[in-house]
Amino acid sequence: MPDPIQDITELLASSSSAQLPLSVTRAYERSPDGRALVVRFNLTSTADTPLQLGGVGFPLPESAGHPPAGIQSVVWNDPHVGGQHGFVEFVRVVDDEATLLVTPAEHSTTPLEGWRPMLEDLGNGDAYEWLAASSAWAEEWAENKQWPFLNMSDTLKQTYPSFAEQAQTPWPSTDGKHGMPHIPAASKPWNPPTSASLAPSQTLSFALRLQLAESGPRSRNKALEDAGEPVMHGVPGYVLSTDMQSAQLFVQPPRGATTEAAAFEQVDAGAKLALTRTSPTPGGFDAFTVAASGRGRARVRVSFSDGTSAIAHYYVLPPLSQQVAKLGAHLADVAWLPRDFIDPFGRSASVMPWDRSACEDGNPCGHILNDARAYDVGLSDDAGGGNPLCLASKVRAAPTQHEAGRIDEYIQWTLYGIKPDTAKPPFKSLQIREDEHGDVDGIRMTLFYYAANMSNHTSGHFEWNYTEADKCHAPFGGPTWCMTENMANATYRRFNYPHQIASYWAMYHVARHYGGLKTRMPWTWYLERAAKTALQIGTQSTGLMDGTVVREVLEALKREGEAGNATFADFATRISNNMQVRQQNWAKNPYPYGSEFGFDTTGQEEVVVWNLYFGNVTVAKKTVDHILSYMRSSPTWAYNGGSRSWGDIGNNGKYLATFGTGIQDRGQMHYRSGLNMIPLMEYYRMHPDDFFLLEISMGAITGQMCNIDESGATSMMWHAVPHVNDFDPHSGDYGLGFFGNALESGAYFVQHPQLGSLCFLCDAGPGAAEGNVEIVPRDAYRLNAFIEPLTMYLQVESGTFSSLTLMPSRLSVVIRFAAIDASAAPYSKLRLRVTKTSDARPWTNFVLKGAPLVRGAYEITPAEPGEVTEVVVNYGLPPASASHLTQDSYEYDSSLLVDVKMI
Repeated sequence: MPDPIQDITELLASSSSAQLPLSVTRAYERSPDGRALVVRFNLTSTADTPLQLGGVGFPLPESAGHPPAGIQSVVWNDPHVGGQHGFVEFVRVVDDEATLLVTPAEHSTTPLEGWRPMLEDLGNGDAYEWLAASSAWAEEWAENKQWPFLNMSDTLKQTYPSFAEQAQTPWPSTDGKHGMPHIPAASKPWNPPTSASLAPSQTLSFALRLQLAESGPRSRNKALEDAGEPVMHGVPGYVLSTDMQSAQLFVQPPRGATTEAAAFEQVDAGAKLALTRTSPTPGGFDAFTVAASGRGRARVRVSFSDGTSAIAHYYVLPPLSQQVAKLGAHLADVAWLPRDFIDPFGRSASVMPWDRSACEDGNPCGHILNDARAYDVGLSDDAGGGNPLCLASKVRAAPTQHEAGRIDEYIQWTLYGIKPDTAKPPFKSLQIREDEHGDVDGIRMTLFYYAANMSNHTSGHFEWNYTEADKCHAPFGGPTWCMTENMANATYRRFNYPHQIASYWAMYHVARHYGGLKTRMPWTWYLERAAKTALQIGTQSTGLMDGTVVREVLEALKREGEAGNATFADFATRISNNMQVRQQNWAKNPYPYGSEFGFDTTGQEEVVVWNLYFGNVTVAKKTVDHILSYMRSSPTWAYNGGSRSWGDIGNNGKYLATFGTGIQDRGQMHYRSGLNMIPLMEYYRMHPDDFFLLEISMGAITGQMCNIDESGATSMMWHAVPHVNDFDPHSGDYGLGFFGNALESGAYFVQHPQLGSLCFLCDAGPGAAEGNVEIVPRDAYRLNAFIEPLTMYLQVESGTFSSLTLMPSRLSVVIRFAAIDASAAPYSKLRLRVTKTSDARPWTNFVLKGAPLVRGAYEITPAEPGEVTEVVVNYGLPPASASHLTQDSYEYDSSLLVDVKMI
């Protein structure tokens, strides 16, 4: 039987030539409650003088596996960097998503102060370290480095001499001109760094508790409670906008303790939170309202009577509608490459990738027109197609004449047209037109390409200064990055198709529902182009990023077909047949989670969406459960719905902050967050008791808004490595996640059995009459609202919500639409869809009287310009329920609502 206490001093000392002034033992113990394993390390000073330990950490490696064959062995972890009550979650990505929770067993000595990538040579796979003391590491992080990578490598300097010029950090940039500059945000780690002190012969004990959650990620909070840890819920999450008046933080204190206070701690200058304690919730959680001001990161420290404290990490933003308005203006006027711009490849009249970092003149580096990653600057793949997709998604959700005109220009001149006056032969559109030879309606890989000999001065047809040609090979490039013309013309990559379908879908929506906005073509033309492009997807075996747009196109085709258009009905049948073949294939595959790679986290969106569409809830749930292995709930904003980036920075970003280390640059709030949110949110609306999904989804929706800076420029992801701790400056593939944001954002009113009345992306307060609930949307678009006690989903196709009033005593919902401007009325009719999403709530028979149903939506004549339009949706109980259910069978606890001022 092995010794329960192991002396590992010699083992640790062997990793350094310096003498180790410590004696270290390791022990494995059963926790006092018998539920967990405790790993304990005792550190005893053998020095004659006091010691300061600037870094004390415990490696927590993942099990990367070798999927797809070894997918069952893949285990991923993510932290809540919550100090004395931080935790790390290990989740197996399949096989019931078994979950292991790591928490401090000694809160005073073993807080989760930092989460450090172990850049030391550890062999195969990534490993991060639970840091209980981090001051020594933080000194390096503040200079954007981490041992053993303290300077730029000699090899990199020799390969790219420009990197060596005034190198500020050890890390390269993908533009090949400079290394990564100093990033000040790294001087502000998640928590204030500390050190551990040891007097001669003194012993400090550090310990971690490892406990399995009973039922996967959804039981994580129960496991925290069982371990005696606090549980926190943020509403709408941990990203707040300054106009939210119903934001709340709920705290269940550690076992045997009480909550004493919740206090704001400053991280970024100007970002502030004001917390006010209110009455406890029905489930006994302590409750605080949270009011935000300014912009940037902030902390909340919750202190308990046992002397410990827990941290919640927040991000503060302006009103989300302002964020999206700035985004639209940036894409339409700044990142927009004008129609008259001379570009021989034909890329003008488009939204091009943007670099928001500062160049030599102090201004943003701006448009990216040269790149060894040809697809990044050729409008296809994710970083190229993601930019027009981003604008198209904004136009669909919040159209303006100017921005819709930009998408029209893009379609006319670039996606489906050529520019003989500004481009050079051979003239090409991104999509192969019907008057061309070849794969008609196919999407080219890229408009930008290299000559076969990788010349740095000619494409083979015309002169071009290829500034990035030297990166076509190692150590940066891959075999297909610097695409030749032949490769660029290929149309086989179906991942490119949804990005472009979105532009047609957006313009169909504008032309069909916003008659006051001018479009170049009638709505029928845009919908036909969307249908023909969608048919090109065929029966693609893997899920496609933002493939949900095809479902939206299919639904539009069905509605138009039912209204009498036989051509669109035929398109709908053919597309539906293709999609059902895909769905049925996924239903047969135990792990249909590939992309170009055997295993990825990008196709799950479509696997769930199409299985729900065709009624296979079993397969949909299995994939939703799998998504929870990498979409986490966390009181650290960047990890709350912040699905990690997986190798995307090299394909789409700028700063390669772990280059040459053997470890991947982990990013949060990448597009994977916005896309994997779609299936979680849609499954939640069908299963409203699965509250955990809503929390994660809202974290992703609001988190994606953080990627938009003050100018409206976007970032592909947040660099989660602590020596960066900031957003990448490249727009990259951000648009894919924004597609999900624009599709699913909305106001969600929820009656929770433990937390009470909640408003996610909205404010809720008592109405004029007793028992009424007044809901004011605070999301970016004001198009969608979900009333959970009714499972009523309201979607606006033209117009926007101003407010909603839930009136239980009258079995009705009063909906007010925002007033329109007489000088620029964008539509003649308001359109509202009303859907019952689940039978989990008894209320049904949703009816809006006095308005006709046209193509599945109520058409409402708006009030006079400047006036609010008000309509009433009535509801009731199904006949089978009426005999044993009454109006009072589902109560609304209006006493828990926050009083808000209607504006």
